[in-house]
Amino acid sequence: MRKVLTAVVLTMASAAILSCLIGTGFAADVPIIMLEPTSDAVLDSTLRAALNATELKRSHAGAETGVSAKSVVEAQRRRLEEMMRGMGYLDAHIDVPDYAESATPAEIVFTPRPEALYRVGLVEVDGLGGLPQASRDDITRQMAVAAGKPVSGEALANLEDEVLWRVRSASYPHATVTGRDLSRMPGTALAKVRVVINPGVTANFGTVTYNGLISLKAEELARLQPFKQGDAYDPSALDRFRQALATHPLVRNVRVVVSDQVDGKGEVQLKAEVEEKQLGIVDTGNGYRYGLIAMLSAIAVLVIRQMSLATMPPLRSRWPWWLDAMTMVVLGTSLFFGAQRLLLLAASV
Repeated sequence: MRKVLTAVVLTMASAAILSCLIGTGFAADVPIIMLEPTSDAVLDSTLRAALNATELKRSHAGAETGVSAKSVVEAQRRRLEEMMRGMGYLDAHIDVPDYAESATPAEIVFTPRPEALYRVGLVEVDGLGGLPQASRDDITRQMAVAAGKPVSGEALANLEDEVLWRVRSASYPHATVTGRDLSRMPGTALAKVRVVINPGVTANFGTVTYNGLISLKAEELARLQPFKQGDAYDPSALDRFRQALATHPLVRNVRVVVSDQVDGKGEVQLKAEVEEKQLGIVDTGNGYRYGLIAMLSAIAVLVIRQMSLATMPPLRSRWPWWLDAMTMVVLGTSLFFGAQRLLLLAASV
């Protein structure tokens, strides 16, 4: 038995050693990529962060299935070039020293050549023909603000968001970007940005359906709406409504969803998905106190009533009707508070 255990241990140790040797040999086939600095510290920092060890290891893992080290290096070069172009360096490229596949060096130096930083020279937005003139003028002013900014992916995304917001503010809730184009303006470091918008159709607010309510009433939340059914769709009013719901003391989370279609009445229906806060003893302390007071009051009234009836003359065995009615009101109130507190406690567990 001891010989068997010894053989197992030796086998496992041998396998571990071989695994380490194989891993080390494979790592040696993968060149270390170094980056030459540019004149832009922000660009250098971004490229260094992008060229991380985790990404390289993920790419190198494919080399075991026949992907060469040279192709991995080439993929890294293309990825970093696309990143620079996405930052506004439209003519960016990276110089890599040539080497033979059979003689992969242990270290490769990438030399980034960002060239000129392109900026927004002209913005064209197509598809706005049906919008009111005031909305088109507002979009034109926003386009003028974008002029001169770098044509980075972030800047262009913000530009599209601004355009969509203004189109939707003209009561087009389902406006979308259907096309975009970026072209160089000859002889300059400027670019023309062209955005194609599909505004869809105009719509009004429909009804709001609430989901997830436990203790809250839909009528109570409806009072927070800054719009009513039939009002023209306005994303700013919708945002105010979301904010009002989110700041309600009994609401933990809320999500307001706009239907993806305009119905036959020209309205978009809304759905508010509400998550209420769990109510505990601290949250509902006043409610429990009121319920306890109501129940004790009801018991006291019943005791007084029975004692009073017991001391009445034989010919009079009933209280005045208004005293009996008061007793029933107090008793019903206590039962209501008690049942409500029990339901809230059950919902919070």
